[in-house]
Amino acid sequence: MYTIPPAFKDFISPDCERARFIQDYLKAGGLDSSVLQLEGKKHICVHFPKNQYNPMFRIKTVIAHYDRIGIGANDNSAAVFCLMEWARGVAIPHNIRLIFTDGEELGKGGITEQGAFGLAQTFRKLGITNDDVYVFDCMGRGDVPVLAQAKIAPNVPTQFLTKYSQLEERIKKILQTCSNGKWFTLPVNYSDNASFIANAIPAVAVTMLPSHEVQQVLQGQTPQTWQNLHTPQDNLQSLTPQAFEIFFKIINELSKQKTLV
Repeated sequence: MYTIPPAFKDFISPDCERARFIQDYLKAGGLDSSVLQLEGKKHICVHFPKNQYNPMFRIKTVIAHYDRIGIGANDNSAAVFCLMEWARGVAIPHNIRLIFTDGEELGKGGITEQGAFGLAQTFRKLGITNDDVYVFDCMGRGDVPVLAQAKIAPNVPTQFLTKYSQLEERIKKILQTCSNGKWFTLPVNYSDNASFIANAIPAVAVTMLPSHEVQQVLQGQTPQTWQNLHTPQDNLQSLTPQAFEIFFKIINELSKQKTLV
């Protein structure tokens, strides 16, 4: 059984300077990182060794926001911390571009307010439009991976729909493998995936829920996990180590996926 490391408590402490914590934690594991400042937001880009990339295969951009409201143990400290631990331990070629974004919580005022919106615009300006983009949000509670149902605007180009469908099929296979078939597609509040979709870059978002709460969503109820968000109840005690274990399986499986360019 996975044990949440003591350093996680430091990460969710009220006075933690989270951007600095992330960079220091990565550095202690032998990884450099840099801050990409866009519109007042500080996005942290992880620098893996070049031998962990193979130009034959597509880059997989993995995103988790590190900004928070309140304690934010699940939203979104759990996903960020798991990804930092994975990054410090991975040694195989994985073709993952890992970015910790800032300003996701600002998106409650509209997608264009999200910190990732400017990041997605930058991707488009640089011509980075063929990545597989995976967003992980609230991955610290539950035993069931949940793929967010896409909110795609009408009349989008067929090429975008094709790419999005292919990306969905890839993540579905990963979730199927890592959860013994116990996963769902459900309506979920948008995360950083919305900013990329709004910029015509396909992106999928994954979260976690306890089994009984999935049934609540299917019945039209708001699960406790989502009620906890942005409240003092989104704390360490609300998390489940099993969720961390499943997320590690997902990111490890994703790191092994190879899609030809």
